[in-house]
Amino acid sequence: MKEVTAVPGATGALVGSRTHSADGTVLQPISISEARIIRDQVLNAGGSATRSIYPGDDAPDTLHLGAFVDGQLAAVATICCESMPVTSNAGQWRLRGMATLKEFRRLGLGKRLAEACMAYAADHWGTLLWCSARVTTLRFYRGLSFQEQGESFQLPEYSDEVYILMRRALP
Repeated sequence: MKEVTAVPGATGALVGSRTHSADGTVLQPISISEARIIRDQVLNAGGSATRSIYPGDDAPDTLHLGAFVDGQLAAVATICCESMPVTSNAGQWRLRGMATLKEFRRLGLGKRLAEACMAYAADHWGTLLWCSARVTTLRFYRGLSFQEQGESFQLPEYSDEVYILMRRALP
């Protein structure tokens, strides 16, 4: 399991590679197979299981992070070292596979996971974080200081939804 650093300003105390919060939520590294279970249920409902396998999932510096509520895996996120399309700059990290089970939405789990992923990338000399955000999630990413980059597009290999690249500088 990979070490997750504490998130500046986030609630919770780091215990080993787990971040515990006052409400009992635990953030901890998870396996790719655990991440894919939630990805399949949330991002790929009814699709082929291969749609939730992403390039870079098995890279040694990739982190798959889970949020557990009362011991149940409720949300996942993945962070991997990958440059934005049409760039080749070092220090760029990609946030992907953000998924929260329906019954656990609106609890701040996605924000906590994203902040922990940002801290992980920054601790690994990251300077920029980016993602392919579904247009329906723009408000969430804007709340994390991401800005839109370029025009919207589709990723038919993953879903029928419309996406846009989002990016933010890392401290």
